[in-house]
Amino acid sequence: MANSEASRLVLRKDVAELKRLAGWIEGFTQERTSPDVSFAVQLCLEEAVANIIMYGARRDDPLEIAVELERNGENLVARIEDNGQQFDPTRAPPPVSARSLEEAKVGELGIHLMRSFATGMDYERRDGRNRLTLRFVEPPLSAAE
Repeated sequence: MANSEASRLVLRKDVAELKRLAGWIEGFTQERTSPDVSFAVQLCLEEAVANIIMYGARRDDPLEIAVELERNGENLVARIEDNGQQFDPTRAPPPVSARSLEEAKVGELGIHLMRSFATGMDYERRDGRNRLTLRFVEPPLSAAE
């Protein structure tokens, strides 16, 4: 039976929290995760959380973002849950002004990167909360090593 481990981090609605998120991911993945998968996890989670912070909350609403990483054998699953308005971080919101058009393009690039690096991505809204699940698979070591 494969060993399972998990860790959870709660973030505030502040882009500066992305630095704390990056350090937390590095601490969780550094020993038993390949550098490529660790990079993919960090990139995807930072993009998703940044999109949630930028688009998923009204200006003055308190927003709590909970991030959980779970490793079970070769599978690494990231779950992001927030209490903001309904917002799917795997889709960029439509721009409402010329300025937001530029932001939407940046958001779309982040979403494209998430789809490129994660092996699975699901969003749902349940009990007034947004839930995003990203899956990553650690490739097996080659037999030549």
